[in-house]
Amino acid sequence: MKLIFGILLVGLWTLKASESARPRRSVKEADLDIYSFNVDCKVTSRYAHTVMVSRVANRANVSKEVTFDVELPKSAFISNFSMTMEGKTYVGVVKKKEEAKQQYDQAVARGESAGLVRVSGRKMEEFKVSVAIAAHSKVTFELTYEELLKRNLGNYDIVIKVSPQQLVKNFKIDVDVSESQGISFLDVQGKFLTQELKNAIQKTVTEDKAHISFAPTIDQQRKCPECQESILDGEFIIKYDVKREMSIGNIQIVNGYFVHYFAPVHMPRIPKNVVFVIDRSGSMYGKKIQQTREALLKILQDVNEEDSFGLITFDHSITPWKNKLVKATPTMIAEAKEFVNTIRDSGATDINGAVLEGVKILRIAKEERQVPERSVSIIILLTDGDPTTGVTNLEQIQSNVKTAIKEQFTLYCLGFGFDVNYNFLEKMALENGGVARRIYEDSDSALQLQDFYEEVASPLLMDVELQYLNNEVSSVTQSRFKFFYNGSEIVVAGQITDNDLDFLTTDIKAESVESALILTTKSPIANKDKISEKQQYIFGDYIERLWAYLTIQQKLSKTVTASEEDKKKLQEEALKLSLSYNFVTPLTSMVVTKPEDEGRNQSMVADKPQEGEAHEDDIDGNAYQYFSRSSARHHPMALPGLSGPPGSRVLRKSRNRFWKNSVSIPRPTFRTAKYLRRLPETAPTLTIATVHLLTMPPAPTFITRHVNIYPQDPKFIIPVPSRMHSLCFDVSVSAGTILQLIHDPDSGITINGKTDDAGKIMFQAFSIKYKDQYKVTVGLENITLHTVEDSSDQNWSWKSVQHSADKISLSLVKKNVMKIIFDNKVIKIMLLKSPGPFLWLNVQLGNFSSSSSGLLGQFAKGVSYEEKMVSLNNPSRIELQGHDLDVISKLETDYGNSSKIKVRCFVVDSNGDGLIDGPLSRYIMTDLFEGS
Repeated sequence: MKLIFGILLVGLWTLKASESARPRRSVKEADLDIYSFNVDCKVTSRYAHTVMVSRVANRANVSKEVTFDVELPKSAFISNFSMTMEGKTYVGVVKKKEEAKQQYDQAVARGESAGLVRVSGRKMEEFKVSVAIAAHSKVTFELTYEELLKRNLGNYDIVIKVSPQQLVKNFKIDVDVSESQGISFLDVQGKFLTQELKNAIQKTVTEDKAHISFAPTIDQQRKCPECQESILDGEFIIKYDVKREMSIGNIQIVNGYFVHYFAPVHMPRIPKNVVFVIDRSGSMYGKKIQQTREALLKILQDVNEEDSFGLITFDHSITPWKNKLVKATPTMIAEAKEFVNTIRDSGATDINGAVLEGVKILRIAKEERQVPERSVSIIILLTDGDPTTGVTNLEQIQSNVKTAIKEQFTLYCLGFGFDVNYNFLEKMALENGGVARRIYEDSDSALQLQDFYEEVASPLLMDVELQYLNNEVSSVTQSRFKFFYNGSEIVVAGQITDNDLDFLTTDIKAESVESALILTTKSPIANKDKISEKQQYIFGDYIERLWAYLTIQQKLSKTVTASEEDKKKLQEEALKLSLSYNFVTPLTSMVVTKPEDEGRNQSMVADKPQEGEAHEDDIDGNAYQYFSRSSARHHPMALPGLSGPPGSRVLRKSRNRFWKNSVSIPRPTFRTAKYLRRLPETAPTLTIATVHLLTMPPAPTFITRHVNIYPQDPKFIIPVPSRMHSLCFDVSVSAGTILQLIHDPDSGITINGKTDDAGKIMFQAFSIKYKDQYKVTVGLENITLHTVEDSSDQNWSWKSVQHSADKISLSLVKKNVMKIIFDNKVIKIMLLKSPGPFLWLNVQLGNFSSSSSGLLGQFAKGVSYEEKMVSLNNPSRIELQGHDLDVISKLETDYGNSSKIKVRCFVVDSNGDGLIDGPLSRYIMTDLFEGS
């Protein structure tokens, strides 16, 4: 796994002024001077300790708001954060999450309404904190985080994202690597590195140490000699590995703790038996199925001739390529490629039946001795959604799969995009010896699939166990591993309990392709301590902190499959360690107290959830959450970063007077001015509340949560590519008005909605018509499917929806979310209770044709605008379709998301006049099924 330092150093200029949203570099540079930014990363024996320090001076005559904004690896734990201003240091304190939440609630009770902001990304987590600094004052931000580097495909990778979009003074990144085993190679890469920039890299490599410094001058950063734009735009990558001479691995002991690194080399690979189980249901339509075919063709090309393989595709039916495993001969590979090229999307999703078919093929191969006795058998499941046909109860599927596999095979689950229930896939994988991985919808999705296969392509050992004498050690981390794959590394850490111990005894047992493997060694503790002292480690207790880090990670992983009683115990143990070592983990929160004017302080809380925590509504659940106070009228606004699986940390202030003069601390992955927005690597999901256009760059993946004391009425929310603000509008109609939302003549789908008794778009019913074949009516209590051909009706309540037939399927993916698939068009309808019982629609608008019409369908072809004047919660102006339009900049609730996220909007009043085509009356129907 890569260690990624996306350090936000320069360029997040977001000047908010009432007269203009367009930044003026000379004004900003004169007012807010980032006179120092240093990133110091020390990697010692794979354990990385990173400190980022930024110093900013406000040279203006008025106070200004400064935002410290950094990205860090998702697997990292923050261990320290502080702000120093006017001679006083404000330090973040790690607390139990419930205690931090109580502090948050107390702030609300005092009338300081609190908000929650988080930004999610693919590889990174984002940390933001804002503070107002007085005129002619300075502030220093310092953030520390720690992580154990993981070896992947033979490398440890340090990736520093640089994209300042402007010239930066005193820009410097220092990376030190210290490895007692010795450094076998170290390379510095970056697509943006010109020869001039390469001259700014200082690299020194000795036997066991390396130092890399990157400090380009202003002139070296320029795109051209007279340009003001920066050429720094991309990833600054450091790749390295260590020497591996001892078969027993490398054992290091410091201050009563040990760490054992085991990654044997020059071993023959074990033959592999793999069944690919591929979802081809209607939701895989378009780019997903195309990239899946592309990835499978490349993977098949790389399957070793010693391996056996099988292919299964599934929708509501299961289609094995062959009913048995076959050897990966050139002839079979060619036939398999022909089969892959025929895969097309259609129908519902029967995950249970497909996985069980894969287990059956492997079981028959084993029973009939079609595969070598010493071989590895795995199933790789790829799906992009929840089960919608066959067995759909998630716990029942997990039980069925576990019972069928019986610990004989390994299951890896790949979740494509964000419609998948990641928690479901993760538990099913972990229960069967594998792992889950999210595949992000992006241009490199096929490459992500190929990279995962490469990780598991070459097993070298099975049933690996590292043993230590019980009277010598305690609190040992995971020491049994099902497989060891080429290019990876096994890491075990623990405490030494015998203070008088001279030698640490270690046994390694494993199964290789040829025979059982048994290795024994005794490591002299005195010599190890002496070696360690010579190493100038990050800090003396680095192995102890590595042990704590690894223990917490593994205990949290175990909670996924543990019983409720064991889960509680594991969480208590992980919490105790998190607090002891000051780590921000999914069980703890960091409370930061910011100075406020008028003698008041503001408390902010950050906590780190896990990957699948908010899986279902197109949000990456691995985000750092920040509770922050905002005024009752002015909601905090998130400024998502750029290019970020599975997250963020955000602290924002929202007082209007600060927003008028706010600038963010620069960073390497950001844009400037009003064009700043997150460009996620996921394909967006479109809802009536939030319409993401699949054919264009997606909308920001950030969410802002608030205490919903007064729930907002819903609005149509349309994200716009390359803009921070979405376009939002409401309509005012009479009670029970029927509105045409989408009419697509190409696909034959028409969707209408009936407003509530107050004429609000809190819809009481939806109708979906598919050509002249089907009509679906969805109400608050019942769902009806009318089949035109035989004039039959089928009815369900919201507790029992389940149907699959030719070109149509209906199913519940959650108790309040129903999925309807017509051909390859996926439509979700949500049943919501607040601010009143109503229905909400969630569709992938990009799947509809550009000739679509309707209140929302018209935006399938895209929309854009230019900002003319922006002022938070005050009248603003944009240029849209050649004319000026008065709007209001504010946050609106997205009811298409179960978390009821907040999104930043330009609200267009007067029934969307100037935004929608023609008058509102054009979209009013007299019947639910009119207009098709």
